[in-house]
Amino acid sequence: MVKLSRSKRRHLASVYATAAHYLVQMDEAAREGRSPTGVGAPLAPLPPHEAETILAPVREAVTRLRQLALEYAPTELAELERPQSLGNTLVWLSNLLGRIRVAVDDLLPRALARYGKCAPEEAAVLEDAHRVMFTLIQTARERLDNTTTADGGSVSNR
Repeated sequence: MVKLSRSKRRHLASVYATAAHYLVQMDEAAREGRSPTGVGAPLAPLPPHEAETILAPVREAVTRLRQLALEYAPTELAELERPQSLGNTLVWLSNLLGRIRVAVDDLLPRALARYGKCAPEEAAVLEDAHRVMFTLIQTARERLDNTTTADGGSVSNR
């Protein structure tokens, strides 16, 4: 059997993981009309038979990539597929919540100034919406910061 170097084994496992991720995105786009970007208007799903006609060979390719990784890089594949800690999940949730807060801040009239000055009634609606959403985001932040892992870690003490 061919023995690959550690860097090549890691790369092989990464190629599989990347292809598997793209297959999921293709499946969601083809069958559910979900955009791979996750934002914007939905896509028109394909009829099931057409979706399967396209996805079947890709699914086979990803299956073969997994078999290749299992044969030549089993340790690296297992390492890549092992779930990360709850602490890492909390950190990701914290990062994503921060991104939502930044997006919501774009509702403020000063952020919209590049599109033209807001009329007072527009500013009132947008500021009120921002205040409500900001409060909800703060509630989520407090709850997230008070969530602890089995080892006693939390987002707030990272």
